[in-house]
Amino acid sequence: MPFLAPSFARLPPLAYLLADQMESRKNIARHLGVSLRTLQRYQASGNAPRAVYLALWSESRWGMAALHAQALNEAQHARAWVASLERECERLRGVIRALENAQGQAAANSAGLKRSKSLSVNR
Repeated sequence: MPFLAPSFARLPPLAYLLADQMESRKNIARHLGVSLRTLQRYQASGNAPRAVYLALWSESRWGMAALHAQALNEAQHARAWVASLERECERLRGVIRALENAQGQAAANSAGLKRSKSLSVNR
């Protein structure tokens, strides 16, 4: 599975990521494993380590949208695969029905087959 996280150039600014969070700054700092003062420093400078950006992005509306889009795409792909398998099963059922219907009829070369068997036995 490919990486879902965006490149650093495509990440929203830190202020947007922090504004998108519903939790208190204290809880966000705890989630990130940094002190509240460190989070405040990141916010004041508008810059943070990439791991902080990615953690905040994955919890933001942008990260959730990417996750939901990926889940939808995978579900649609799986459904299309199942539909192709169902079509193949139906095609094979038709082949089985045709073979079962033909089983009661004599083969066009059945007379030749009986003669060649008797010839090979006599040799």
